Amino acid sequence: MSIQLDLTTTMPCQNFDSAQGRMTLQNHRIIDVDNEIAQIFGYRNRDELLHNVEFVYALVPDNYQNLAKKRYLEAIKGKFNKGKLYTDIPANGRNISIFCLSHVIELNNKPALEVHVIDITSMLEAQRKRHETDLMYQKLLSTSKQGILIHRNFKPLMVNQAWVEQQGAQSIEQVLAMDSIISIIPEEQHSNAIRRCESILNGNTPNFSSVVSNHCFDGSYKYFNIYDNVINWEGEDAIQVILEEVTDKVLLEKELLHRAMHDDLTQVLNRRAIYDWIKKPMNQQIEMSCMLIDIDDFKLINDQFGHSVGDTVIKHLADSIKTHVELLNGVVGRWGGEEFIVFIPNAKPEHTQVIGERICRAFNRHTFVGFNRRQFTSSVSIGITNRCMCHSSPNNINTLIRVTDDALYRSKTSGKNQVSINDDVVCQEALA
Repeated sequence: MSIQLDLTTTMPCQNFDSAQGRMTLQNHRIIDVDNEIAQIFGYRNRDELLHNVEFVYALVPDNYQNLAKKRYLEAIKGKFNKGKLYTDIPANGRNISIFCLSHVIELNNKPALEVHVIDITSMLEAQRKRHETDLMYQKLLSTSKQGILIHRNFKPLMVNQAWVEQQGAQSIEQVLAMDSIISIIPEEQHSNAIRRCESILNGNTPNFSSVVSNHCFDGSYKYFNIYDNVINWEGEDAIQVILEEVTDKVLLEKELLHRAMHDDLTQVLNRRAIYDWIKKPMNQQIEMSCMLIDIDDFKLINDQFGHSVGDTVIKHLADSIKTHVELLNGVVGRWGGEEFIVFIPNAKPEHTQVIGERICRAFNRHTFVGFNRRQFTSSVSIGITNRCMCHSSPNNINTLIRVTDDALYRSKTSGKNQVSINDDVVCQEALA
């Protein structure tokens, strides 16, 4: 049967399946007992128990004898009305645990005790196993080489030493004293972290890990692969987070991605990255301005001063272009050799003209130092196309670049060191 049992201060109220029965005691003797009680103590039926046991204390282990006698005397006088839990009582080759409730009755004009006995062996054994499992789990957590944190609404409930070391904290105690660990998450990621936890608590546990960044206690900035899920912690849902530091891996991947997208010498985008960048604004039907910038007579610089000095000239031009173009949220790429390409979205023609002329003038004013400390200057020619609206197909983009190259050619043939700008209709006519 299912019983709800309140063991007073011994344990909280809970439900479990259990055998139970009654026995009657008088003058410390067992007067009557039902079959359920007999079977709890390992006898086949009441007759077998009554035949073999006279005094109730024969059913009580030695270490409970004095207490049992004291409780019997108090109960028979009506002074003791609380239940009593007896654990690990030897009975027919096994240990049992029982809970007893008694009250005084009258039998043959004399006081007697009617005792209600409930077998709670299975319940206590299950509790022991759960406790042992909890201890093993906590030991596993505390000794794991992976960083493990358990929190509820970001309030840390448990953390292991590996997590403390990964996050650069001073001690476990320092972490557990925090009201919230959300402070180690970058502020711009707070809302995502809160939504993720709410989703997990609602049963949507992710089946994949996520890479997150943390501002660690020691001031460092690290990346972690996290696996999080719901667990029951002290009777309530909590979130367990397992960390694997992947800072070196993430930084390496970022470096490799940067190298794949940028020119080694100038650190501006390479040709393939420029094509990838231009697709998004073109898909969004954003007006685009394009510049092509080429160093005049660059072969002479290489011939007179060597390729090392030539590289210095190219790097200086790249830095100058970036400085000016960033003012208009533009992007710069190395188009090839000594030639650079610039895209600027939603730019006014007068602004692109000013930027182009500033680049041209600043580069021409710069003094370079070549072989044997010989000083020299250089110049650039620039072609510009403004307000071109084209789709992201390669043909449309290449058309924009082609008409801009025509403007660059005009600068070259008109004396170099100058800016040539296409009429606004040139791009539209070329795309028509």
